Amino acid sequence: MPDVPCCEIRMIRTAFSGLRPYLLVEGVPVILANLWAEDLLHKSRLNTVENYLRDVAIAYEWALTRGSPLERKLERLAVFSSTELTSLAERLCSTKRGAGASQSTCTRRLEAIKSFIDFSFEHYVELNRLSLLEQIQAEKNKNKNLRNLKKKVIKIAQQSEPSLPATPLDSGEQALLMDVLSPGNSKNPFNSAQTQARNYCLFLVMLETLARRGEAVLIELDDVDLGPTPTIRIKRPSDINRERRKDGASLKTRGRIVPISASLAAVLDGYISDHRAKLLKPKRPCTALFVSSRDGRRLSARTVNTILRIVAASLNLLNFSTRIHPHGLRSTGTNIARKKIENSGVPGINVKDALAYLGGWSPNGESVQNYSRQAISDRLGEILRKSESRKLRENSDE
Repeated sequence: MPDVPCCEIRMIRTAFSGLRPYLLVEGVPVILANLWAEDLLHKSRLNTVENYLRDVAIAYEWALTRGSPLERKLERLAVFSSTELTSLAERLCSTKRGAGASQSTCTRRLEAIKSFIDFSFEHYVELNRLSLLEQIQAEKNKNKNLRNLKKKVIKIAQQSEPSLPATPLDSGEQALLMDVLSPGNSKNPFNSAQTQARNYCLFLVMLETLARRGEAVLIELDDVDLGPTPTIRIKRPSDINRERRKDGASLKTRGRIVPISASLAAVLDGYISDHRAKLLKPKRPCTALFVSSRDGRRLSARTVNTILRIVAASLNLLNFSTRIHPHGLRSTGTNIARKKIENSGVPGINVKDALAYLGGWSPNGESVQNYSRQAISDRLGEILRKSESRKLRENSDE
């Protein structure tokens, strides 16, 4: 089979709309997809448009493997054959390695393709100045394409494993992980004292502030206040920072100032005072809190995964079975925070609003419940056991 032209998403700065994603084939921007992305930017966030554009790129690559450019097919405003839609649905519901994608991934890709097809038909109807009858037929063709594609994607997605919530670490696993990551521990898989101190701080910051990996690596030195009421400021990355990062620092975050414990402040103070400067390279200034030991620049989001993967490999020798990854740390931290807030006894505090602020989530979304499922379960069990115990006492008194 001949080589398929390479599709890629590139962040490009424009004079009018600032930084925005473009779909390129062999380095050349494609017209239709980028017009759609420009339209989508008026009603969706930048990271949403970028992710949707990546999903549409899958459809472009699918069409190119079949020797029929996608824009040429859409321009005809015709009905796709059942074979074509089956093939496209299979591609949307698979990973790059050919395995089945999760149900949530399949659903998101379907929404992206539906939006793109809907826009494409409207674009070509207007461009071709169709008669009323031709417009009615084009609308029927579009709806048939969308309806049949949805059926096929849903059928394939139902065979995939549903997306599971991140598994939080229990108290024993947390203690073991903190012990292994502690600087100077003989089980620590990293050699230098500077790297050990950085990784220990990174783990504690992610656990206590609920920072996403992309948020954690974007923390600057001046975002850390180690005064009497210590805090860490977590902010949205600037366009310039976003443009320079190839590993995609998170754009989901809602800016916030997060209070931290005195114990974390003390650990951070030791890292900043004694170790961070030794990770820097001569004549290469860096303002990031977490610095790469390789080149003295800002730690990348991908390196966070690498660090956790190395730690997990060392823990496997100790029969440690829970997967360690950024979402898992975020879920662990959310459960810890929820229990602390619920047990604080502070009157008038709204637990969901407090956790939504702490984690940078929308107060109206479901992320708080999803990430703190274990704490909710534990609290419910505690309430039920207390109720049962009280009822037993009442029965015995009678």
